[in-house]
Formats: sequence, structure tokens, C-alpha cells
Amino acid sequence: MANKILPYFAAEATLTMTLAGLPSSTSGVGRQSDMVDNSVNRFKRIRLFIKTKLGTGPSAGKGLYFYGLRGDKNATAHRTDNAGPSDAAITIINAELIGVIGTSASPSTGDVLLKEIIFEDPGPEWGIAGYHDTGVNLDATAGNHWVRWIGEDPEVQ
Repeated sequence: MANKILPYFAAEATLTMTLAGLPSSTSGVGRQSDMVDNSVNRFKRIRLFIKTKLGTGPSAGKGLYFYGLRGDKNATAHRTDNAGPSDAAITIINAELIGVIGTSASPSTGDVLLKEIIFEDPGPEWGIAGYHDTGVNLDATAGNHWVRWIGEDPEVQ
């Protein structure tokens, strides 16, 4: 009998990353999430679900840029772009671009933007970083932003 390899999905979890009030940047200055220990679950793919809300008077045709961060889970940690272990400011230089949330041709104050992003082969420790160039701070209310994730692995059935 032939086997199938189907995706196994873990339970959804929240990824801590402060997006509320994040200032606009044209030089990669943004925010990183908490790093997630993947050394036990060893997920091969991370499905990210991101919601954010634009601030007052955003620019047209701009975006929010999200990058994968990887760590080696060593005692003297090596992490992409010298990321720390938790939600903090970061300047993105070498991280891998994994997704972009674009603004419309005529964005409005308070536009809600939703995006799903796939992060492949995250390694033993992972997180994400992001910045935006919309010209204004993101909405200041924390509840108007979220990052959620689901780990995925192939499973033989």
C-alpha cells in the first residue's frame, strides 16, 4: 500500500512582536519578534498570520517588509543580524526577506492589512523582523496588530 506525506499542523500560537506605533524607516530600522525554540519540535515550515493597522496619512505604494531570523541555539548564540532573544528594536541588514504587505494606491488612515507568510526551514531557533516605509507610525493601539504562527511538518500516513 502506498503512503502519503501530508502536512501536520501544530496548534496556533502568538508570536510576541510590538508593532503598535512602529515608526516608518527607509533604512531597515524596525522590530524583531521573540525568538522561538524549535530544537524540540523541529518544524520545517512556519505559517505566519499578520495583521497590522496603518497610522494617520500613510503613503501610497509602500509596504511592510518581514524577514526571517535564524539562530543556532548555541550557548554563545549566533542569530541573523545580531538579533536578541526577545521582542526589541533591530536594524535589518542581511536577513532573508520572507514577505511584504503592500499599501494600496490610495491608502487611508486606519487601513487594516492582513497577510499570510510562509517561512521555510527555520532551523533550531527562529523569529521574524520587520520594518515599514509608509511615511507615518503604525497605529498606536496594540490590539490592532498581531502575529500568529502555526508550525508545519510533513507526516507519513
